[in-house]
Amino acid sequence: MTDQQLRELIKSSPQTAQRLIFDEYYNYVYTIVFNRLRSCASHEDIDECVSDVFSDIFTKYNINSGYDGDLKGFIAFISKRRAVDLFRRLTSKAAVITSIDDNEAMQLASTESVEELTEKAESGHVLLNAVSALGEPDSTIIMQKYYYERNSSEIADIVGMKPTAVRKRLSRAIDKLRRILTDIGEGR
Repeated sequence: MTDQQLRELIKSSPQTAQRLIFDEYYNYVYTIVFNRLRSCASHEDIDECVSDVFSDIFTKYNINSGYDGDLKGFIAFISKRRAVDLFRRLTSKAAVITSIDDNEAMQLASTESVEELTEKAESGHVLLNAVSALGEPDSTIIMQKYYYERNSSEIADIVGMKPTAVRKRLSRAIDKLRRILTDIGEGR
């Protein structure tokens, strides 16, 4: 259906036109919104944003405005704007920093004892030092895989290797790391 035919349908039967627009452009809108928000939004947030996009399209698209451009461009513009607005809202919440004055005391309740927390921190330092001792690119591969949860293809792009080489290096690095940690444990 052409844009002109769609404009005529909006005049005669708005609900039918809205259903056709939704069916025709849902995947397009979802792709735009998902690509903008996949790094910070939940699936529910993305679905809600897509719904908001269609709500905006149906309320802001005015067939009497004289706009005779492509409907797809209008939909893309609304989709990008909505996704960017939500991205900014979500990421601004994550960047809130709380300052504590010197006169204020803040106590956090915890079920872990100071000894347990200290041991966990020390274990973390030992593990990080052992990973660093592996050298490059093994330490980078280990960190990307287990800390950033990236797959072999993503890691391969970062370190400039093929995914199969990354998997092989990862396997060998884990064996080396196991030996280093065993040696450290025996030395205690």
